[in-house]
Amino acid sequence: MGKVWRGVSSKRELEIIIQGIGGYSKPKLNLEQYVTDAGMVADIVWLAYLRGDVNGKRIIDPVCGTGRFSAAAALLGSTQVLCIDIDEDAARDAYRYLGELNLLGLVDIVVMDFTMPALARAMDTVFQNPPFGIWGPRGIDTKILLNSLSLSKVTYSVHKAGTENHIINVAKVCGCNAEVVRGFKLTIPFTYRHHRKPRRTVEVYVVRIQTPNHACHGEKA
Repeated sequence: MGKVWRGVSSKRELEIIIQGIGGYSKPKLNLEQYVTDAGMVADIVWLAYLRGDVNGKRIIDPVCGTGRFSAAAALLGSTQVLCIDIDEDAARDAYRYLGELNLLGLVDIVVMDFTMPALARAMDTVFQNPPFGIWGPRGIDTKILLNSLSLSKVTYSVHKAGTENHIINVAKVCGCNAEVVRGFKLTIPFTYRHHRKPRRTVEVYVVRIQTPNHACHGEKA
């Protein structure tokens, strides 16, 4: 059995634990599967924790990959986490990594296409780093965001720099309050054949969006 990690006391401790969650066993370019930086995950979830959006809350991680956001939320006191991914291989990876952290009692692994979510009820908070639509369908990040807004009270979403006005406008159309909380340099390690360098840096930002009474209704917004 692995160590029980509940009761993390600092952002640095959280980052160290998340760093231990590895990459994809079978990464898929069309799904834009890259591992999100441990430091970035820790920064975002710790910020949400300080704002009262994690401890005692029910969490959705709609494009969970190997489970880094899900693990961070569980470690900081959430009562339930849905770790969702369209890819069965990624779900298996997340199951293995979260099992090593003894978090499967708090985290449910779900194979689901979040562009068409089948959830019976809304949750409290979403953490997501969706595909940007570079190698997959254009606009997929917006589609996933709209569904997240319809199923949560607060959403923390990562997007490529330069799209801030578009994403904030999407939120406003839904009657939501949006703020860009900070920018990041997302480091993408060598993963696919077209990569020419050991790592690449992409400018991104995280937006926090509050949804009054789950006012946004997916793609209808």
